[in-house]
Amino acid sequence: MAEKRKHLAEDVVEYFLFPTLPDSLNKSEVAKYLEELLDSYLAFVSPLVVDYIWQNDPFSLVVTAEGDLPAHLYGRTSFGDNIDDEWFIVYLLFKLTKQFSGLIARVVDNDEEFMLIEAADVLPKWIDPETVENRVYIYNGQLHIIPLPQSPADITSLPGSVPSISDAVQCVRTCSPAAVASASIQQAVQTRINEFPAKTKENIHYAHCYIPANLAAILEKRPHLVSQGVLAFYYRDPIDLRSCRTMQYFRPGTRVISRVKLTRCLYAQLMQQKFQPDKRSGWVLPSSINPKYKAHDLGMKLAHGFEILCARCSSNKSKAGNSKCAPQDNDMRWNRYLQSLKERGFFRGEIEGSKLYQQLMSDARQFYTDQLQADLREGSKRNTGGEILRLLDSVEFDIEAMRKAEADLSPPDDDGWLNLTPETLDDMMRKKAGPNSTEKSSNGKDPIDLSKVADSMKAFVEKISGVDGVEIPVEGEDDDDDDIQFDSTGFISAMQKMFEFDDNDSGSSSDMSEYGWEDSDQDFDDQPPSGKPSKHKHKAAVPTVKDYMDLMDRELAPTNVGKSFEKEPQAENGPHTQPKTPTNKSQNINRDIDDEDDDFQPVNIDVNTVKNMLESIGAQQGLAGPASNILNSMGVNVPQPNAEDREENVAPVPPPRKRTPKSVPTKRPSSRSTPSSISLSSSNNAAPVKKETNV
Repeated sequence: MAEKRKHLAEDVVEYFLFPTLPDSLNKSEVAKYLEELLDSYLAFVSPLVVDYIWQNDPFSLVVTAEGDLPAHLYGRTSFGDNIDDEWFIVYLLFKLTKQFSGLIARVVDNDEEFMLIEAADVLPKWIDPETVENRVYIYNGQLHIIPLPQSPADITSLPGSVPSISDAVQCVRTCSPAAVASASIQQAVQTRINEFPAKTKENIHYAHCYIPANLAAILEKRPHLVSQGVLAFYYRDPIDLRSCRTMQYFRPGTRVISRVKLTRCLYAQLMQQKFQPDKRSGWVLPSSINPKYKAHDLGMKLAHGFEILCARCSSNKSKAGNSKCAPQDNDMRWNRYLQSLKERGFFRGEIEGSKLYQQLMSDARQFYTDQLQADLREGSKRNTGGEILRLLDSVEFDIEAMRKAEADLSPPDDDGWLNLTPETLDDMMRKKAGPNSTEKSSNGKDPIDLSKVADSMKAFVEKISGVDGVEIPVEGEDDDDDDIQFDSTGFISAMQKMFEFDDNDSGSSSDMSEYGWEDSDQDFDDQPPSGKPSKHKHKAAVPTVKDYMDLMDRELAPTNVGKSFEKEPQAENGPHTQPKTPTNKSQNINRDIDDEDDDFQPVNIDVNTVKNMLESIGAQQGLAGPASNILNSMGVNVPQPNAEDREENVAPVPPPRKRTPKSVPTKRPSSRSTPSSISLSSSNNAAPVKKETNV
């Protein structure tokens, strides 16, 4: 039985690691064995995450051996507004499962199996949020999707309903070849995670900030705390701002220029916030045209954020109660973790005791301490304010030395990436579209196949809609031969022929009787009797829908409505060529009309379809609309009009209508919309094309 779904917040990702456990371990030994594996996993990911700045919560793992799930390692991270944190965790899980044999990982968020969103275009039809529940895992560095059983032989090895996580993990281990996702799905997911770890460096942004000296010393020692300061300022409320009136902890009198390490997301959140400090706080900003205005503005916002954090943790009890004890040198787990770091080259070949070695050792010790004290319980929050207060008591700094070092600071990074140009947006869209996107023609416009428009519309109209709506026909997709189609009209006709029912004697009427069209219509009473004698009683010919449509086409042909359509080209014999002989059933019906209208030309449906679609696309003027949406869903690429095309497509303003004297007869235009002016677009900007000129 599947476990009950757990509702997650929109910015939270959960991950589970299921290692292979020896069968000989008892319950008490399982927890110890998982701790040893945890130390190995942390040592493996430490070079990637030690100096990484998380948006909200860091990557954390704890041992969990209780509940319905098998013994595993559990983690939960709130990534806030930075979606890259979530995919960086996915990258770490792929690396872990590839490095450690037998390790299976599962990662979900509020969208459940969010990794499949990247491969939405190549997923098989059977996958939907209900059928894929508890079926997506990471194993041996590959994405695995447990398939549905396709034959009776698969029922014993593959679950047919929603599997439990325990059964699914066991199924992935035993049926790994069958559960490996297809190459196209693997490629779609790998394209996203292959951006790491290079993207972690691209997202770093260094900025000059005019901040108090004690805050500069704290950020130099613990750079990752900057995210908590930014978030405290970004999500401030009026109660938080009360503590910023006096600035008890970070006063502006000791400000220095510091080069602060941020992520692009954090930097953008600070830059987009408009804030004026309270006059009682002592913070005064220079003019906005001052070259140092940006440094003053960023520093003021950072100081207010850290002041809010300290004010929230004002009691000494909270400060002491949440203190974190660093691991001792004789701690067995710490020594095991440290040995794993040395084996994996974490210290970069530095001599023990050097400055860089000591810095790396401090970062590793702090990361390991945070992991030991990680509290992943629901609703728990980090006591960042207490940590900052402890650092204020222990950190040492020299204000004069800091001010002298301002001249040697590296310049800040360029923030031009904040401004997104149309060209940059096009490059991003083209990159996301992939290499299979339609290439542009030599003149710079996307090509469009007009014949494909008509064929796609025909395929769309012929599709049968189901409870989930109509399925858009895709090029290269074969129709499902296994689907059973029942033709009720054909079945009734076959039954009538089999039992030789007489429509005149029976109480039922023809197929068109439900529309009020009976066999005894006046139009067919004048039909002469057939020349050939019949063995059976004469039965009147039953007209079909096609016969009625042909009659309507011929009646509408000489009218304005009929003239608005594009017609089929005439035959080579000239306009008086005899039309095609109708069927025996409708020969007498159409004879009189054929004699009256020998110049009848059938409507070219394909040309009219393409014409109306192009008119509708032109009326959209490059914006989204029904015509472009339908064609794009069918795989027909709709070109974007350039500036000249937009000017040409603008409908001219008609001149004021002159009143016509009553003595002059005028021809009133038809109130109906001609078919040539009918379009799928809801826009009213396009003038309809008319084939006549009003007098």
